Amino acid sequence: MLEDKMLKPLEFEFHGKAGEYFRIWIVNVLLTILTLGIYSAWAKVRNKQYFYANTELDNSPFEYTASPIAILKGRLVVVAILVLYSVTVKFFPMLELAFIMLFLIFLPWLIMRSLMFNARYSSYRNLHFAFEESLGSSVKTIIGIGLLTVLTLGLLYPYYMHSIQRYRINHHRFGQLHFRLRSSVKSFYKYYLIGLAIFVLGLLVVLFIFQGTFSSLQILATADPETDPGLSPSIAGALLIIAVLYSLIYLFMYAYIRANIFNVVWENTVLNKASGHTITTATVPLVAFSATLSPWKLFVIYLTNTLAIIFSIGLLIPWAKIRLARYRIEQLNVASIADLKTITTVEREKVGTIGSEMGDILDINIGI
Repeated sequence: MLEDKMLKPLEFEFHGKAGEYFRIWIVNVLLTILTLGIYSAWAKVRNKQYFYANTELDNSPFEYTASPIAILKGRLVVVAILVLYSVTVKFFPMLELAFIMLFLIFLPWLIMRSLMFNARYSSYRNLHFAFEESLGSSVKTIIGIGLLTVLTLGLLYPYYMHSIQRYRINHHRFGQLHFRLRSSVKSFYKYYLIGLAIFVLGLLVVLFIFQGTFSSLQILATADPETDPGLSPSIAGALLIIAVLYSLIYLFMYAYIRANIFNVVWENTVLNKASGHTITTATVPLVAFSATLSPWKLFVIYLTNTLAIIFSIGLLIPWAKIRLARYRIEQLNVASIADLKTITTVEREKVGTIGSEMGDILDINIGI
């Protein structure tokens, strides 16, 4: 069995602190405003470098080495396209549909280049990640399956999300080692359907509890406008409670799906020497992962983070980001059948500066 051959799992650790990150965040916000958005490229690099540097595996941090200039170029391209779109549509409204179609045609390429950029400048123990270029897979996943999802009125949405994750993971490399997702689409359908059932059941319960309020609203809707007394304080209060309950139900559904999909994806992601799609469920991986996010804990974090951000007028955004990142990262573990230090040393010798020939790939800031 695979578990018998594995060494003791290696835990991801996150050392970020809200106070430290607040100083970075507030400077980024102020300078981005003062420079009319130009500094946003440097802000993105500083943000990523902070989170990467404070994420450790086996006492070694990750690194993000992208150039702000490359990111700025990508953002200037986006701004130029948006300006061209706005001006053209203003004077030639009939061209709006053509612009939308053109954007959809280029979307798979933009997403692929963004993934290539972020992987290229992410590293661990001086060994870079990489994202293999595959425009055909990108078009098939983003456009092909995406259109089928729309045409089936969302019935294929879990399949679409599974395809997105498979595309994202299967084209990533660490040195010359390949990531592979070995989960089936059944698990995605399971958790999406359970999440939807939770949401619908919650709505029905709220509707049953407040059926008197909804009856009053129906009466008001059919009343004579001249004699309509308007909403009473009790009805207004009940509507506020209903809105809050609906929001909580939706947030729990979201947390339930996110936590379980996160666990499924990482528990079925492996890293191995095999190339292409030759990795099967019988293949013993060099590195395997495990994840233990709790839907309830994630729900509480989402809820308290949201309340903290609202009541602090946004000043607690850094605290919320650090808190969420710490929980997600520290619930992810690595179980390896080989010494991780040995793997990275060998791969670094094989690859050297792999990917440097790619040059500066524009970061269009589009992700999945």
